[in-house]
Amino acid sequence: MSSACPFCNIASTNQPIPSNGAESGANLKSPRQDTDPTAHLILSTEHVMAFLDIMPLTKGHVLVAPRRHFEMLGDMDVQTGQEVGKWLPILSRVVTKVVFGDDQDRHWNVVQNNGARAAQQVPHVHFHIIPRPSTDVSQRPSFTMFGRGQRDELDDEEGEKLAHSMRVELAKEVTRIELDEGVVLDTASSKAKDRGKL
Repeated sequence: MSSACPFCNIASTNQPIPSNGAESGANLKSPRQDTDPTAHLILSTEHVMAFLDIMPLTKGHVLVAPRRHFEMLGDMDVQTGQEVGKWLPILSRVVTKVVFGDDQDRHWNVVQNNGARAAQQVPHVHFHIIPRPSTDVSQRPSFTMFGRGQRDELDDEEGEKLAHSMRVELAKEVTRIELDEGVVLDTASSKAKDRGKL
Protein backbone atom coordinates (compact mmCIF):
# COMPACT_ATOMS: atom_id res chain seq x y z
CA MET A 1 0.00 0.00 0.00
CA SER A 2 1.10 3.54 -0.75
CA SER A 3 -0.24 6.18 1.63
CA ALA A 4 -0.16 8.79 -1.16
CA CYS A 5 -2.14 6.61 -3.60
CA PRO A 6 -5.90 7.32 -3.82
CA PHE A 7 -6.62 3.72 -4.93
CA CYS A 8 -4.67 2.33 -1.94
CA ASN A 9 -6.81 4.63 0.23
CA ILE A 10 -9.95 3.09 -1.27
CA ALA A 11 -8.53 -0.42 -0.69
CA SER A 12 -7.61 0.27 2.93
CA THR A 13 -10.99 1.78 3.85
CA ASN A 14 -13.15 -0.79 2.02
CA GLN A 15 -12.75 -4.42 3.01
CA PRO A 16 -13.80 -7.23 0.64
CA ILE A 17 -17.57 -7.58 0.42
CA PRO A 18 -19.57 -10.59 -0.82
CA SER A 19 -20.80 -10.26 -4.41
CA ASN A 20 -22.82 -13.45 -4.54
CA GLY A 21 -26.51 -14.08 -4.97
CA ALA A 22 -29.21 -11.85 -6.43
CA GLU A 23 -30.85 -11.59 -3.01
CA SER A 24 -27.74 -10.21 -1.35
CA GLY A 25 -27.15 -7.93 -4.36
CA ALA A 26 -30.53 -6.32 -3.93
CA ASN A 27 -29.71 -5.63 -0.28
CA LEU A 28 -26.07 -4.64 -0.70
CA LYS A 29 -25.39 -1.70 1.51
CA SER A 30 -23.25 1.10 0.21
CA PRO A 31 -19.61 0.44 1.13
CA ARG A 32 -17.82 2.98 3.32
CA GLN A 33 -17.77 6.41 1.77
CA ASP A 34 -15.06 8.05 3.92
CA THR A 35 -12.43 8.04 1.21
CA ASP A 36 -11.38 11.30 -0.36
CA PRO A 37 -12.75 11.57 -2.96
CA THR A 38 -15.79 9.36 -2.41
CA ALA A 39 -15.47 5.89 -3.91
CA HIS A 40 -18.60 4.35 -5.40
CA LEU A 41 -17.64 0.67 -5.12
CA ILE A 42 -19.13 -2.03 -7.30
CA LEU A 43 -16.78 -4.91 -6.45
CA SER A 44 -14.35 -5.41 -3.59
CA THR A 45 -12.67 -8.83 -3.34
CA GLU A 46 -9.47 -9.98 -1.70
CA HIS A 47 -7.55 -9.06 -4.88
CA VAL A 48 -9.70 -6.76 -7.06
CA MET A 49 -11.78 -3.59 -6.69
CA ALA A 50 -14.12 -1.92 -9.18
CA PHE A 51 -15.53 1.56 -8.68
CA LEU A 52 -16.94 4.44 -10.69
CA ASP A 53 -14.47 6.91 -12.18
CA ILE A 54 -14.92 10.29 -10.44
CA MET A 55 -14.29 12.08 -13.77
CA PRO A 56 -16.16 9.79 -16.18
CA LEU A 57 -15.86 10.00 -19.95
CA THR A 58 -19.37 8.52 -20.23
CA LYS A 59 -22.09 7.38 -17.84
CA GLY A 60 -21.00 4.11 -16.24
CA HIS A 61 -17.22 4.64 -16.66
CA VAL A 62 -15.75 2.10 -14.22
CA LEU A 63 -12.20 1.51 -12.99
CA VAL A 64 -10.99 -2.00 -12.18
CA ALA A 65 -7.85 -2.12 -10.03
CA PRO A 66 -5.90 -4.63 -7.97
CA ARG A 67 -6.25 -4.11 -4.23
CA ARG A 68 -2.45 -4.27 -3.80
CA HIS A 69 -0.33 -1.41 -5.07
CA PHE A 70 1.34 -2.11 -8.41
CA GLU A 71 2.39 0.93 -10.39
CA MET A 72 2.35 -0.64 -13.86
CA LEU A 73 0.84 -3.72 -15.45
CA GLY A 74 4.24 -5.43 -15.75
CA ASP A 75 4.68 -5.12 -11.97
CA MET A 76 1.65 -7.29 -11.14
CA ASP A 77 2.13 -10.84 -9.91
CA VAL A 78 0.46 -13.76 -11.70
CA GLN A 79 -2.26 -14.38 -9.12
CA THR A 80 -3.39 -10.75 -9.16
CA GLY A 81 -3.30 -10.75 -12.97
CA GLN A 82 -5.51 -13.85 -13.03
CA GLU A 83 -8.00 -12.28 -10.65
CA VAL A 84 -8.18 -9.01 -12.60
CA GLY A 85 -8.50 -10.97 -15.87
CA LYS A 86 -11.33 -13.07 -14.41
CA TRP A 87 -13.37 -10.02 -13.39
CA LEU A 88 -12.90 -7.80 -16.49
CA PRO A 89 -15.38 -9.68 -18.76
CA ILE A 90 -17.86 -10.08 -15.91
CA LEU A 91 -17.72 -6.37 -15.05
CA SER A 92 -17.95 -5.48 -18.76
CA ARG A 93 -21.25 -7.40 -18.96
CA VAL A 94 -22.51 -5.76 -15.76
CA VAL A 95 -21.59 -2.22 -16.79
CA THR A 96 -23.04 -2.51 -20.29
CA LYS A 97 -26.23 -4.18 -19.01
CA VAL A 98 -26.83 -1.32 -16.56
CA VAL A 99 -25.95 1.43 -19.05
CA PHE A 100 -27.58 -0.02 -22.19
CA GLY A 101 -30.36 -2.11 -20.64
CA ASP A 102 -31.63 -4.88 -22.91
CA ASP A 103 -30.23 -3.20 -26.03
CA GLN A 104 -27.90 -5.76 -27.58
CA ASP A 105 -26.05 -3.09 -29.59
CA ARG A 106 -23.49 -2.50 -26.83
CA HIS A 107 -20.15 -0.87 -27.50
CA TRP A 108 -17.43 -0.13 -24.93
CA ASN A 109 -13.69 0.30 -24.44
CA VAL A 110 -11.44 -1.54 -22.00
CA VAL A 111 -8.31 0.58 -21.67
CA GLN A 112 -5.19 0.32 -19.52
CA ASN A 113 -2.38 2.90 -19.47
CA ASN A 114 1.18 2.52 -18.15
CA GLY A 115 3.18 5.63 -17.20
CA ALA A 116 2.63 9.35 -17.63
CA ARG A 117 3.49 9.38 -21.36
CA ALA A 118 0.77 6.77 -21.86
CA ALA A 119 -1.83 8.97 -20.05
CA GLN A 120 -1.75 7.09 -16.71
CA GLN A 121 -3.04 9.64 -14.19
CA VAL A 122 -2.93 7.50 -11.02
CA PRO A 123 0.26 5.42 -10.58
CA HIS A 124 -1.67 2.31 -9.51
CA VAL A 125 -2.58 -0.28 -12.18
CA HIS A 126 -6.18 0.13 -13.30
CA PHE A 127 -8.36 -0.70 -16.28
CA HIS A 128 -11.08 1.59 -17.61
CA ILE A 129 -14.40 0.11 -18.75
CA ILE A 130 -15.97 2.91 -20.81
CA PRO A 131 -19.46 2.46 -22.27
CA ARG A 132 -19.83 4.04 -25.72
CA PRO A 133 -23.48 5.00 -26.27
CA SER A 134 -24.53 6.18 -29.71
CA THR A 135 -24.20 9.96 -29.66
CA ASP A 136 -25.36 10.80 -33.17
CA VAL A 137 -27.25 9.35 -36.08
CA SER A 138 -24.18 8.50 -38.13
CA GLN A 139 -22.75 6.41 -35.22
CA ARG A 140 -19.21 7.27 -36.26
CA PRO A 141 -16.53 5.59 -34.14
CA SER A 142 -15.21 7.65 -31.25
CA PHE A 143 -11.45 8.11 -31.15
CA THR A 144 -11.67 10.35 -28.08
CA MET A 145 -10.17 8.59 -25.10
CA PHE A 146 -8.64 10.78 -22.43
CA GLY A 147 -8.81 14.33 -23.78
CA ARG A 148 -8.55 17.05 -21.17
CA GLY A 149 -11.53 19.31 -20.58
CA GLN A 150 -14.07 16.70 -21.73
CA ARG A 151 -14.77 15.09 -18.38
CA ASP A 152 -17.28 16.26 -15.79
CA GLU A 153 -17.07 15.40 -12.11
CA LEU A 154 -19.35 12.57 -11.01
CA ASP A 155 -22.29 13.70 -8.87
CA ASP A 156 -22.20 11.71 -5.58
CA GLU A 157 -25.96 11.03 -5.46
CA GLU A 158 -26.07 9.92 -9.09
CA GLY A 159 -22.89 7.91 -8.55
CA GLU A 160 -24.33 6.02 -5.59
CA LYS A 161 -27.52 5.14 -7.49
CA LEU A 162 -25.50 3.93 -10.47
CA ALA A 163 -23.06 1.95 -8.28
CA HIS A 164 -26.00 0.34 -6.45
CA SER A 165 -27.59 -0.71 -9.77
CA MET A 166 -24.26 -2.20 -10.82
CA ARG A 167 -23.87 -4.09 -7.51
CA VAL A 168 -27.35 -5.56 -7.95
CA GLU A 169 -26.58 -6.57 -11.56
CA LEU A 170 -23.21 -8.00 -10.47
CA ALA A 171 -24.92 -10.20 -7.88
CA LYS A 172 -27.28 -11.51 -10.60
CA GLU A 173 -24.35 -12.17 -12.94
CA VAL A 174 -22.41 -14.02 -10.23
CA THR A 175 -25.47 -16.20 -9.55
CA ARG A 176 -25.89 -16.87 -13.30
CA ILE A 177 -22.24 -17.91 -13.60
CA GLU A 178 -22.53 -20.21 -10.59
CA LEU A 179 -25.68 -21.86 -12.00
CA ASP A 180 -24.77 -21.97 -15.71
CA GLU A 181 -21.01 -22.53 -15.51
CA GLY A 182 -20.62 -24.11 -12.08
CA VAL A 183 -17.95 -21.57 -11.14
CA VAL A 184 -17.97 -20.02 -7.67
CA LEU A 185 -16.39 -16.58 -8.05
CA ASP A 186 -16.38 -15.11 -4.56
CA THR A 187 -14.33 -17.36 -2.28
CA ALA A 188 -15.19 -15.38 0.84
CA SER A 189 -18.93 -15.81 0.27
CA SER A 190 -18.59 -19.49 -0.70
CA LYS A 191 -16.74 -20.18 2.59
CA ALA A 192 -19.49 -18.35 4.46
CA LYS A 193 -22.13 -20.42 2.62
CA ASP A 194 -20.33 -23.61 3.63
CA ARG A 195 -20.47 -22.46 7.24
CA GLY A 196 -24.20 -21.72 6.85
CA LYS A 197 -23.74 -18.01 7.42
CA LEU A 198 -25.26 -16.73 4.17
